[in-house]
Amino acid sequence: MSKGTPSEATVLDPGAARRSYSSADAECPLPADKGRFGNPRLRWTVLYALLIVAIATMPAWLSVLLSSNAYAVTVGAVSVAFSLVWVIIAINAVRNYRKLNYAPVPRWQATQALRERRFKHIVIVPCYLDPLEILLKCIGTLADQKDRASLVVVVTFEATTPELAAKQAAVAAAFDGVFGDLLVVVHTVDRETEIAGGCSNKNFALRQAFLYCREKHAGRGWGESGCRYTLTTCDTDSLYHPYYFQALEMSYNAANPEADAAPQHCVWQPPLFYNWDLDKRPFFNRTTHVMRMMMMLGGLISFNLNPMSVFSYPMELGFAAGFINPRYGVDDIIAKVRWMCDTNSKVPVKLLPVPVISGPTVGTTVWEEATEWGRQIRRWIVGSSETFHYFVIHYRFTPCFSGVVWFFTFFCYYGVLLCCAGIFNVLAAVPFPWVSFPVYYGISLQYVGAAALGLQMLAFAVGFALDAAARPMLGVKESIHPVRNFLHWLTSPLVLLLYSLIAFASIVRFVFEGKKMARHDMAAKEGFAAKTREAAEC
Repeated sequence: MSKGTPSEATVLDPGAARRSYSSADAECPLPADKGRFGNPRLRWTVLYALLIVAIATMPAWLSVLLSSNAYAVTVGAVSVAFSLVWVIIAINAVRNYRKLNYAPVPRWQATQALRERRFKHIVIVPCYLDPLEILLKCIGTLADQKDRASLVVVVTFEATTPELAAKQAAVAAAFDGVFGDLLVVVHTVDRETEIAGGCSNKNFALRQAFLYCREKHAGRGWGESGCRYTLTTCDTDSLYHPYYFQALEMSYNAANPEADAAPQHCVWQPPLFYNWDLDKRPFFNRTTHVMRMMMMLGGLISFNLNPMSVFSYPMELGFAAGFINPRYGVDDIIAKVRWMCDTNSKVPVKLLPVPVISGPTVGTTVWEEATEWGRQIRRWIVGSSETFHYFVIHYRFTPCFSGVVWFFTFFCYYGVLLCCAGIFNVLAAVPFPWVSFPVYYGISLQYVGAAALGLQMLAFAVGFALDAAARPMLGVKESIHPVRNFLHWLTSPLVLLLYSLIAFASIVRFVFEGKKMARHDMAAKEGFAAKTREAAEC
């Protein structure tokens, strides 16, 4: 098979896939997975939970420990600090939004050498219980890329996927000869070393792609003959921008202007917009996803925290980290800390300036949608707790300063802002009879919380404004009446409070249930003609 020529689909049966999983080669061995399951309950997640409980309930116990003046000043300052973080996120989101569709370029002196650089982009498209039409739509956006011959598309099913053979055949028939390479692989969960779900599924697919490309393309070494390899993982309900991989190549070249140098350890994160039937979602779901979009633009990327859902990085980085740890439930939240600990480098999260549409949580009824909404909140926040645990046991203070700063920022973002802030503000508003608020210049400190809420509402308004501005860019038409949009904005504090309550309860519950709660609950696609099941059933 010649390079750059579209290939026929390669379908690997479950037995062959499992056998090649542990194979090794003397020249370029597959990264070994030497990990194991630890204690399911006695984990650093307990400390994570204790810190969250202490911070969330701080107004209650500080009201007893401190004088009225000290209590009012302390609680007021913390409430304002929470609101200022939201304002900073909103400002960062606007700044990053303005960078969309403007690709970086390398230095002038490097352009001649980089003209000879070629790329192979390995794209992992998982499919667990997702409907076939959603899978085909996702792969179809890959078929819209300009240089399809540079793509190695790996569609990875679970062995227990319903109608597996029919779905494999449909993918092969629809995209045979479309990409440079198309692999359809099947993963069987190894209960001794894996948790069923995204981590184990994508880890398996990446290893299969590594073996395939090592044999068919690269030989030994991923940078030989001017060819560079990137890895991209996604969820099934992801729609790629037609210029995604062109933007990725330009970003790669700008970050790596030296033709023969090893690539920088970094990850490129495209902004995610959830405008896939988002106008049909109830208020709590739509508001959550509008906030998630803003927090992706202004938080995860700007604070250099972690990639989410759809992201790309050099093959060398994935290889150095042994790809993905299959004993964890979520592959994106834990990705950066795993890379940092395994490569002893800070691994920055960089903006990839093209948007990606990601499907929101859906259901056929409001109750089902609320249930699935809560399920996904639990999965995300338990994933943050698992990441906290992973960092504590694996971090060796290299890199030192950036590692400590990242850990502090990570805890403040996931633990404090998402879990504690809403509960803290509610308790701060409780008029404890033993607390009297001081008055300065005729203004009682009792009203500081109201001012902090006003700052938050301004930040939330930015999120809704960005959502409206993005629709024409995405080519999305939504039917959102201005009154409905306004009401959704007004309910933002309530939605985030409910989010905090679910996250708080999940963290406490995780302490008692332990590792078994860290499974990967599959995102529902009821509104997209799919049914929700938990990966534990696989």
